[in-house]
Amino acid sequence: GINAEYGKQWYQRRVRGNVKLFIEKMSFVGRILVSRAGQFHQIVRCFSSGMDIPAMMEKFKPMITDKMVHDTGVSANLKLTDSEWTLDLRDDGTIKSGADESADITLDMNNETFLQLIDGSTTTAAAYMSGQLKLEGNIMQAMKLSGLFKSMQSAIKEAS
Repeated sequence: GINAEYGKQWYQRRVRGNVKLFIEKMSFVGRILVSRAGQFHQIVRCFSSGMDIPAMMEKFKPMITDKMVHDTGVSANLKLTDSEWTLDLRDDGTIKSGADESADITLDMNNETFLQLIDGSTTTAAAYMSGQLKLEGNIMQAMKLSGLFKSMQSAIKEAS
């Protein structure tokens, strides 16, 4: 009788201890997952369709370096769903609102395609081939912008 009772108590303590340890571990894992989910949610929020393209462009302006201007040498108009931008990587190294008539090329796409170019889920070539990106001008000059889009990817990753 006494050994059986002791064994039962020992077993209950052991199970309770394991359950408690399991709950603590799951709680820790849960906190990590919630933290990661929060970071993921920030990125998703940044890339949602209601995002503020002008604020995003402001973040990208400081990334344009003299080397990027020298290597790219292209001025491009971006026609997005609800706005137009000029990426001047030929002369000034600027991003400004509005279209510039003297731009070498015009890239016409919706906001979603632009975000896919920036987040790396598509490339300039793939977007062009699939019809998501319409191009006026030389396609080789459009390909030169991929370096800028990659820089934009890293800026988004650092911001999140």
